[in-house]
Amino acid sequence: MQTTDRGESEYDVLIIGGGPAGLSATLQLGRSLRSVLICDNGEPRNEPADEAHGYLTRDGVPPEELRALGREEVMNYGAEFRDTKVTDVSKDNDRFTSTLDSGETVTSRKVVLATGVGDNLPETDGFEEFWGSGVYHCPYCHGYEVRGEPLGVIATDEHVVEYAKLIYNLSDDLVVFTDGEDVFDEESRSLFVERGIQIEDRPITALNGTNGELESVSLADGRDVARHALFYPPPMEQHSDLPEQLDLDVTEFGLVDATRSQRGFGVTSVEGLFIAGDASSGGPPSIASAVGDGYAVGTTVNGELSMEDFEGGR
Repeated sequence: MQTTDRGESEYDVLIIGGGPAGLSATLQLGRSLRSVLICDNGEPRNEPADEAHGYLTRDGVPPEELRALGREEVMNYGAEFRDTKVTDVSKDNDRFTSTLDSGETVTSRKVVLATGVGDNLPETDGFEEFWGSGVYHCPYCHGYEVRGEPLGVIATDEHVVEYAKLIYNLSDDLVVFTDGEDVFDEESRSLFVERGIQIEDRPITALNGTNGELESVSLADGRDVARHALFYPPPMEQHSDLPEQLDLDVTEFGLVDATRSQRGFGVTSVEGLFIAGDASSGGPPSIASAVGDGYAVGTTVNGELSMEDFEGGR
């Protein structure tokens, strides 16, 4: 870290978001001798979950513990942390100036957005209460733990009908709830029914349970359908307003359009600005994917810095 003539802190890279993607990118940059500042507002997407699954050597670890382990590792390579929100990012020539919640400003040569996404949950009574403890978005993250139990899928569009086929493998007792939406054509409905999958077309009025454990789903006709767990991939939105502020392209699924280019991974439409993890369209939303994406983005950013330094004679 250096100090500018105006007294601002200057880093090679500012990483906004201290989850798996941001920490993974930081690890590669720190090992490449880059000065890195990570800013994180302490609102991780997986906060409701007690355990994180699917990440090799850390399967079942509490998400908070995984982040703490990651912080400890990257601090060994000189990374700095601020538990704060970045409220503004602007670019002037080849430098970014970012404003923190405290009013402090920092400058950096590059910026990585690892701010993640938020889930737009239905307003159904009980839904938010059981999110992460009885209602899950990812069968790979939580399906094994509820295998063989009475399960349900909330399928409110045709994309989720395909997703429901993933849950079929986990239990012989599966109900698909359409929540009043017309999502099945005649052929697909027949395929589900032939496989012993019950389809409930009535709107859902409430989710019920005790001590954080889901027990049943209430329908508009007054019936309660006993279920131990539900799966539902909710619509997503950017967790931060920075992508909109920076005029980045966002897909119909709420993700920043950032595919691999000749320059590398996580490249956005703003030169020197990169995106990693769940907020981008680069991969599926999971810890393992976020770590891999962070690694790829971190090496891409270091590659750009290295070329600039070499060609500039630094």
